[in-house]
Amino acid sequence: MQLMELVNGFRPYVRAEGQMMLNAFMRKTGTTEDPFKGWTAWMELRAETVDRGRRMPAVDTDFQLVFFPDGDRFLGVAFTEHHRWFRYWLRQPLVSEYRYWNNTDQPSGISRKEWSRWAEAWDRVLGMEPPSTQGFTIDQHEIGGPFPQHRADQKRKQKGVS
Repeated sequence: MQLMELVNGFRPYVRAEGQMMLNAFMRKTGTTEDPFKGWTAWMELRAETVDRGRRMPAVDTDFQLVFFPDGDRFLGVAFTEHHRWFRYWLRQPLVSEYRYWNNTDQPSGISRKEWSRWAEAWDRVLGMEPPSTQGFTIDQHEIGGPFPQHRADQKRKQKGVS
């Protein structure tokens, strides 16, 4: 249960960041007065990230976490285009960086023995399989969103009224 509390506690951050990105996009494209037009343009660009595999951080609000049970803990991989979001994830309680790639040198400050332990842990949970087949994925972003907000909704939010 602790893992889900952590994940659910982080989700509002990702969604708020995504909403700010959409709002900035709509201001930049001059579509704040026609939210549907702005959102449609946004979604067309987002579709290119999926359909064509294009990288477009300005419209890519996805943040996925894949977790792999490993005894009494979980190892995980975060997928996002936003380094700042990832760094914020690493600042959450009980979350620490535990990266390993067998084609790179160990990071400075990590002993050869510790790097070996990291390799063993990742081999144990992944083997030779892709992460998507060995773990479970949790989307932090709003599926299909974010969505344009009506001015009245924005004002209510600013005042703290539901």
